[in-house]
Amino acid sequence: MPLLTIVPPMPDAERRFQPFVDFVHAAGWETEFVHLKMAGGHPPFGSTEIFPQVDAQTEGKVVMGFSLGALYAHLGALRARHLILGSIAPFFLEDDDEPERWMISYRAGNANTSADILVGALEDEQMHRRAEAVRDFYRQQTYTVVPDADHELWHPNYLQAIKTALDRRRAP
Repeated sequence: MPLLTIVPPMPDAERRFQPFVDFVHAAGWETEFVHLKMAGGHPPFGSTEIFPQVDAQTEGKVVMGFSLGALYAHLGALRARHLILGSIAPFFLEDDDEPERWMISYRAGNANTSADILVGALEDEQMHRRAEAVRDFYRQQTYTVVPDADHELWHPNYLQAIKTALDRRRAP
């Protein structure tokens, strides 16, 4: 079975993701998690320590992240085979309406990596603006606005969009 590497939003998030893992297994994929180490119980704004951790664990792999996990995958999984970025968090240098953010441009990713970019149709303008900018950044991408979905990985339409992305990766 093919392998999907999941970048969680925070360390030790595996238990919260168990329903998603079960869904991915039912779609015919194995899963593994990137193991993150960060000080404190919040995202390490102002530090780039997390991105090399992601890169070291994702080389040559199909990688998926949602929200902050998508941001970590986008900036960290620079040698991944493919990215699935769900509702990427808008905490980049360009997101000056966010007081807490990384002072790193979304352009610091690897534009040569193929990517699926997803965003819920009901998410706010800021989420759509960032998703569209990331979409335009990648040279080889598929962009999906998930119908009737907000910022919710568990929404049935969101899960279906991820399954569609996984099915495309499985195709020869």
